[in-house]
Amino acid sequence: MPNISRRNFLQGVGASAVVGSLSGLIPGTAQAMNSVGANPVLLNKRAGTLKYHSCLRNCADRCLMKFRVQDGRMTYVSGAEEQFKTGTCPCVKGLTYVEYTYAPDRILHPMERIGPKGSHKWRRITWEEAWAKLIKKTHEVVDTYGPEAVLPYSYSGNYGAIGMRGADRFFNRLGASILDRVVCTEAGVWGYGSVQGTTDGPDPEEIPTCDCYISWGFNETVSNVHGIKYINMCRDNGGKVLAVNPNRTPICSQADVWLQPYPGTDAWIAVGVMKYLFAHDEMIDHDFLKNCCIGSEAVFPKVDSVKWEDIERVTGVKRAEIEKFAEIYGKSKRCIIRGGYGMQRNYNGARMTRAIGIMHALRGMFDKPGCGIIYDNVRPITGMNLNIGRGNYLVKGKPQHVNMTDLDHALLAKNPTTEGRPIKPIHMLVFYNGNPVAVSPNVNKVIENLKRDDLFVVGFDMIMTDSMEYCDLVLPASTQFETDDVIGDYHCWYVQICEKVIEPLGESKPNWDFFSEYGRRMGFTEQAFRDTPLDMIRQFLDADTPYYKGITLERLQKEKFIHLDLGSSVPVRSGGKCGTPSGKIELYSEIMKKAGFDPVIDLRTCEEEMPEVERKLPFRMLSPGIPQRVNSSFYNVKYIRAFNAYECEINPVDAKKLGIKMGDRVRLTNQRGEAFFVARVTTRVAPGVVRTAKCNWRSTNPYGRGTNTNTLTTSKLTDMGGCSAYHSTRVNVQKA
Repeated sequence: MPNISRRNFLQGVGASAVVGSLSGLIPGTAQAMNSVGANPVLLNKRAGTLKYHSCLRNCADRCLMKFRVQDGRMTYVSGAEEQFKTGTCPCVKGLTYVEYTYAPDRILHPMERIGPKGSHKWRRITWEEAWAKLIKKTHEVVDTYGPEAVLPYSYSGNYGAIGMRGADRFFNRLGASILDRVVCTEAGVWGYGSVQGTTDGPDPEEIPTCDCYISWGFNETVSNVHGIKYINMCRDNGGKVLAVNPNRTPICSQADVWLQPYPGTDAWIAVGVMKYLFAHDEMIDHDFLKNCCIGSEAVFPKVDSVKWEDIERVTGVKRAEIEKFAEIYGKSKRCIIRGGYGMQRNYNGARMTRAIGIMHALRGMFDKPGCGIIYDNVRPITGMNLNIGRGNYLVKGKPQHVNMTDLDHALLAKNPTTEGRPIKPIHMLVFYNGNPVAVSPNVNKVIENLKRDDLFVVGFDMIMTDSMEYCDLVLPASTQFETDDVIGDYHCWYVQICEKVIEPLGESKPNWDFFSEYGRRMGFTEQAFRDTPLDMIRQFLDADTPYYKGITLERLQKEKFIHLDLGSSVPVRSGGKCGTPSGKIELYSEIMKKAGFDPVIDLRTCEEEMPEVERKLPFRMLSPGIPQRVNSSFYNVKYIRAFNAYECEINPVDAKKLGIKMGDRVRLTNQRGEAFFVARVTTRVAPGVVRTAKCNWRSTNPYGRGTNTNTLTTSKLTDMGGCSAYHSTRVNVQKA
């Protein structure tokens, strides 16, 4: 067998057929227009068999999409216009799904490493050879070190019920370490949850009925682009739009009032709003506080003790602007807050989100139509039968848990830890639906760990990501469009079908096909490893949850999507109970007290909790998402690569001081490493703040190959929930 490099690894049997058939599938400017303006080539692509599938990227929109298939090939993609939330057109990423599926860098056959990890030297092997190596190594690790020495790593690469959770069956049966997938939202789960007992909020389709919509730490153009229509309908109906964000997003630019606080000071903004409400007593819902809340008597003295001059100093926002914001908010009758994930990715993430929840409670904005906080509407997901679907019943004993954000500590050869506690060493890492080298904070340390000689690394993916470079065994995964699945929303209230669009390309395997076979070859005889995807869909839908009653696979196949009847999220006014310990909205929280924080509102800032060496650095670095990517997805799509993901946004005031101009190459550094970007001088960020894109690939950075944003990000976890605190990172900036 010839050696296969990163550049030519697809030049084997089958690759030429796939790549050679891509002509005409890449989005571009329409050509060859006929006399009436129609493009006959494009029109022909819109013919063929119709298949419905959902976008399974980690995005709140969860678009239902329509695919056209001709002679077994996907040719055209559009939105499902019959579903209002989606409409006819997906976002710029969804429009590239044909190119995404037939990308020339698809991994189409198994390979094994023949050089040092990271050398990009591979040898093509057969699936039987791959299975033999994989099964042998799995048995060796389990027999020598125990099953907990095997760690799965995955997150949102395929967010279908089966695609994301089906593999859990295998690892649960094996007895492997359990990965806690808490990188994304957990601090906010604890923060908002400490107030209202849930993170589930109102139906976003109620936003048009509001007279006030608040975008707080959220960028709708990144992960909720179709939600903008709801905001526009709200404005068309006379509603006001308010925004709080250290970055000027498109919604911020159009808001009636936009507050731009210094990062990590949102609790102080909320206190400022509350001070205005206290000064205008008619804006406070005293009936709600009396009948539906506990601890309101502790809020008033806490807020009163905070001085306006301190709020202005800490946040960088003038009192007059906060009061302008508070006046609109205080006069509103129906207000929904859309809470973003970026804000809670700080050392004080739970504490900030808690302050916002308390502020909203003072206005009584819960359990009324068009009111509440939308953060993580996960009931369409959690309402499924996850116990059966994930095979939780297969777990024996109490396997150790590993926080996925802790890979720099958890993969150490000696004295590994997670969340500060010791764990058994990991000797086999299997990752799928994930790209830890792009996603993990303090990634230089993660790469060091991946290069361990005593760590066997298996990568199961569709493309050669940065993480696959450090694998011992590379296995070809299918896209989500090459199998059947089902998905529950985590923004709107829908469950949707994911029909198999095409057959798997090359020798690739869908997630469940791979892991079910993995189990059978390991000798697992349970029915769980003989179930087909359609069997599993039925199992996920066979739930005791009231709002899943009557929802079957057959019904979904017919209707394609179903709007779930979830009722109210926090039914305190109607005589129900919250999910808090008291059953009421908790403005004083024993949970927060036991965690070592102020039980009402904790105002400590991120800088107070940083190591001194980092605290002294001049810039706070934020690394949110950008509209043209989803976490680390789409970096391989040629059309998407035209949108730069390696910019460093810097305020004109700071740029002038440093002699940096638009387009200059810049170097960011701290005690964890260095990374290179190109400068974008803009007022979208405030002085003292720089902004880069999260999860960008090291291998495709044209300004400093081998670096990315997470070379710099802190791996210290958030105050609660074990979430990443990417945004609590400080750096130095200089012209490169």
